[in-house]
Amino acid sequence: MSITYKVDKFRDEGSNKLVGLLCTHENKEVLIIDKEISLVDGTSDESYVQQAYEASKAEIDEWSAQFAVKGKTFDPSNNSLSDPS
Repeated sequence: MSITYKVDKFRDEGSNKLVGLLCTHENKEVLIIDKEISLVDGTSDESYVQQAYEASKAEIDEWSAQFAVKGKTFDPSNNSLSDPS
């Protein structure tokens, strides 16, 4: 499974930094997830994005888990899943 992450939003919202991540799965499905991270003097842009990623990881993992089965062919005669031909 391969997911590409692009920063979709990056701005101050009061005392927080709003970081949006555009997550694109290798099958071209997209998830946009936003997280607010507390502003701290001296924190790098990369650190804010990393914190947003870490705060989003469970949701991203749950979203991407569906693709392990989505699009597969089910054969009820032997209860098996296979990739489409």
